Amino acid sequence: MRRLALAALCAAGPACAQDAPATVPARDVDVLYHASAGPQGMDQRYRYRAADQKVRVDTPSPGLYMILDQRARTVAMVSDGDRGVVDMKLQGGGGPGGFSPGQSFTRMGADTVAGVACTEWQTLDTRGQPVQACFTADGVLLRARRGAAVLVQARRVIYGPLDPALFVVPPGYNHVAAPEPRR
Repeated sequence: MRRLALAALCAAGPACAQDAPATVPARDVDVLYHASAGPQGMDQRYRYRAADQKVRVDTPSPGLYMILDQRARTVAMVSDGDRGVVDMKLQGGGGPGGFSPGQSFTRMGADTVAGVACTEWQTLDTRGQPVQACFTADGVLLRARRGAAVLVQARRVIYGPLDPALFVVPPGYNHVAAPEPRR
């Protein structure tokens, strides 16, 4: 789940003024990320559909994916193998990546990741630790790192219309509500 949350960092809260990056893609985008989880790391695919503010994150395991609906503030963890879905609410004040409206960012400089230009920003992650995030001008996260350690980095970025069916749980799947977190 933590690995999926890193990918969902791209779908964080609303864009701020010039002193902060746009943290939500302004148009449909399909990004292949490499996350540095475990000794080898892993690749995962992230697709964002701007028209309805939905995110699909495909795990390295075929048939397992997550659909986030930012407007409804819901997450569906989908398993095609057993036709099962775990439904839950997005928690916290910010978006799925943990950014909050009014969050503080410091511009660090420019870079290029996966052949796409981005601006590096210093901010804090959901645990209050310093993190550097490189966002495109139109809100796509290309890299997140803590110090020299790269947490997630884009390998491929493709802009273009995405099929709305990718962001809908297939009919006939068995839905189970996740238990509410204890407070």
